[in-house]
Amino acid sequence: MCKNLAILFLLLGPLSACRADLTLEQKADDGRHIRSLITMIQGDMMRLDVAHETNAMSVIVNLDSRDSLTLMPETKTYLKRTGAQLKQLAEARRKAAGTNAPDPGTPAAPAVSTGKTEKIDGLDTEIYTWSGGHHLNETLWVAKDFPNYQQIQAELAKMDRYNREGAHRSAQPELSRLPGMVMRTEISADGERGTNTLVSVKVEALDASRFELPPDYTAYKPAPKPATQAHTP
Repeated sequence: MCKNLAILFLLLGPLSACRADLTLEQKADDGRHIRSLITMIQGDMMRLDVAHETNAMSVIVNLDSRDSLTLMPETKTYLKRTGAQLKQLAEARRKAAGTNAPDPGTPAAPAVSTGKTEKIDGLDTEIYTWSGGHHLNETLWVAKDFPNYQQIQAELAKMDRYNREGAHRSAQPELSRLPGMVMRTEISADGERGTNTLVSVKVEALDASRFELPPDYTAYKPAPKPATQAHTP
């Protein structure tokens, strides 16, 4: 995530034995802005839609190759990057961060139960805490009796594998290792705080076109840098 979590959710009905795709909707509140986060997983593809007030963005990722498409719907443009390019960018950022950068070889530590409980929207939750790279600290409310969690857990494991093998392995705990669904997450890092709340969960088929480049989008081109005038003594 994941980070990249839940108060209002949709109860799931009986599911067929065929493969079902996953859609998670969350609300992220950092005290200044409220954003809508929608994560969709189908096979080895994942899509994240982020929207707030005046702008929106989507990222489509191949969880195996790590190739990605960033979609900017306001301008109908896209930015394509390969997994190799993203790895190089992540390594450059890590080197620039120096001693403050988390060791890329260190896996995320598991979240730890506090033994405390709280009821959220009629479900009993157990409260966990977690600490990761970049001074990240999280408190997570986990519902063990969340409907159809075993099917959801299998899809969350795909995100965990993606994070575990990439540059963001210390950015969040492995969600599929938790004994239930994360209903709410409180996050703090370097004095900044935010709350992610789960809005809904759907386990149902998604249209494959959601994970493809829209035909009416064009490649993003950065604005040309202004020409510098020669200095005349």
